[in-house]
Amino acid sequence: MRLHGLTLLALTIGCLGVQEARASSDDSCYPSWNLKRDTLDVCNSLPFLSPGNDSRINLQLLLADAGQANLPDRPLSDDEQQLGYGKVPFPMARLLDDGAPGDGDGSAGVTQSSAPLADLVARIGLPADSLAQSADSFASGEGSRCRSNNASTAQDFLSQLLLVEGLPAEERQSLARARLTLLGACQWDDTQLTVILPSDLQSAPGKAFATYLKGAAEFYSGRFGEALKAFRALQDSDLPWLQETARYMIARSQLNEAQQNAFDDMGYPDLRKVDKNGLKNAEASLGDYLKRYPQGQYAGSAQGLMRRVYWLMSDEGRLAGEYAELFARHDADLAPLIQEVDNKLLVTAHPADVRDPRLLAVLDLMQMRHHEPNEPRALDSAGLAGQKELFAKQPGLHGYLTAAYQLYVEEKPADALKSLPEELPNKLDYLAFSQQVLRGFALEAGNDWIAAEKLWLRLLPLAKQPMQRDQLELALAFNYERSDRLVKVFAEGSPVQTPIVREILLRHVAGPDLLRQQARSTSASVEERDTALFALLYKDLLHGQYQAFIDDLALLPSEPARKPLGASIGYLYGSMPLTLFQWPGGKNDTGYECPAIVDVARDLQQSPQPPKALNCLGEFILRNNLDGFPLDNPPSERELGGGESLFPGTAYSRMDGYLKIIADKQAPEDDRAYALFRAINCYAPSGFNGCGSQDIAPSQRKQWFRTLKSQYAATPWAKALKYYW
Repeated sequence: MRLHGLTLLALTIGCLGVQEARASSDDSCYPSWNLKRDTLDVCNSLPFLSPGNDSRINLQLLLADAGQANLPDRPLSDDEQQLGYGKVPFPMARLLDDGAPGDGDGSAGVTQSSAPLADLVARIGLPADSLAQSADSFASGEGSRCRSNNASTAQDFLSQLLLVEGLPAEERQSLARARLTLLGACQWDDTQLTVILPSDLQSAPGKAFATYLKGAAEFYSGRFGEALKAFRALQDSDLPWLQETARYMIARSQLNEAQQNAFDDMGYPDLRKVDKNGLKNAEASLGDYLKRYPQGQYAGSAQGLMRRVYWLMSDEGRLAGEYAELFARHDADLAPLIQEVDNKLLVTAHPADVRDPRLLAVLDLMQMRHHEPNEPRALDSAGLAGQKELFAKQPGLHGYLTAAYQLYVEEKPADALKSLPEELPNKLDYLAFSQQVLRGFALEAGNDWIAAEKLWLRLLPLAKQPMQRDQLELALAFNYERSDRLVKVFAEGSPVQTPIVREILLRHVAGPDLLRQQARSTSASVEERDTALFALLYKDLLHGQYQAFIDDLALLPSEPARKPLGASIGYLYGSMPLTLFQWPGGKNDTGYECPAIVDVARDLQQSPQPPKALNCLGEFILRNNLDGFPLDNPPSERELGGGESLFPGTAYSRMDGYLKIIADKQAPEDDRAYALFRAINCYAPSGFNGCGSQDIAPSQRKQWFRTLKSQYAATPWAKALKYYW
């Protein structure tokens, strides 16, 4: 995701694949304005602890309360604005930056030498072009163990060559040249290594460094047994760097050997194929390294490898304990750590495996997501109650989880209210905010809209953390919409000021009086006035309020100079100008001619409505690409704007008019022929109605075709039509 989650590259680095339980497989995100979601949607995250959030979001919120994370309050990107996002809800990628993937064996955190590689090359006495052949290949093997065959590790090696005593200059150059050559690829056969690796070394340190290079080349080539022989020969070396690095690489080699059959060609794991004995050997070697070098150069990487061992062993208990210790240290690199927790623990762990309250809370919320009736849950109310002791230091968090379970799973809002604090805190951290948000939801679930409104208003001055105010504005807007008090959103001094929230209500719910009010408003933004006017004129015309349309055209400047409207009227990467309602009519490419839309509206006030006027309303829709227009497609009833529209009438479709004309045997010949022509073409070429919701049987469409071809054979539309669909 990079919006929705992990890329395929990140999936192939030996992490457990992102499954449906946490992330979406679609790379495109669109806003969905529902605060009370109990199903996962990474495109629509919320700044409170919610079952609908990705687990990474909930973990980040808890870490923010502990002072270990700062939630970025980033401005909306152009892309998000075009899609119609506000600050809340937000796509997950806006809050979380994916951590850079580690090696295929989980190694990371290797210290980088302070000296640039080019400088080291010069100091060793090699020509500058020694680096050129390998410079473009530093990322070779990205997403695998070969990721560490890079400039940083080459710098470490060359730095040590400069530090070691008793190493002749020509041997130092030969070893450095070989190490740089290894940067150019990640797999070599014996013949290639014979050419690459120096063989004429006489000094003891030179031979030792050559042995290391042999081990590294065998390791990157996937010949782990050979690599182990080389590194074991160095584990008691007199050279401290070689000794430490060899012991670290012994563990890496053992781990890679143990897991080499556990991943398919796409990088997806099958932990049943892991060599368990090999994992135990790797665990012992890692433990030995960390005991000898607790602050060693590779200590961070070794700890990451140890977590990988636990993951490959399916030892969720010890893995969770490792993550808990890291979070307790307050110095971890959070972005990649949160990603790792999500990939390797949360996707498979059972609540019984975890004792850390934050990780357990995230798992519990995942278990509160919507389940099918026959789908078992790993958590029930008794199990949740049994966790109370684990939350002894965070009783408020356990109380919140209890209330969330009562509201989302048991659907008992009255019980949820009893589990939540009534008194407002002096400061709204994310847990306190979540408690009060859930309280508001429970009040609304019990239809106490007034009490919920009072709560939202009392929380507003306390909302200081990023995105809290934005969520409260959305909650208030939803409250006013569903309690038939929509005018309060647009009243003077309304706290609901988020532009897109107001625009959603204008385009989907507002009645004509409110739309006229906002179209005339001097305090509303230009975009809001234009949105209100567009929605008013469109619905006047398409809902059959023809006189109102004619009258409301007076609100439209004779030459509208305002920019076309996009997201505010529901477009994704598109726009529509207010000049739409000054449509002049004219002939189309088939020869059918229409008057201006205002004259069409006048004609449609007649009873019965003239066939030509009905066809021309259809032409207005067709020529301006208004079939399936966003204003005709309200959100679901669970979302903002999904309540009952206050605008009278129902939306008109082209097929409505064509059917009336086809049924009118007295209609003029050209008008009826054109209606038949257009009605048939509504099904081209897919066979589905593109002009309305009616499902016309193929047999009926065939009859229309025959009628057009026989009764109206002389018309240009009968001559032009070759098929029916």
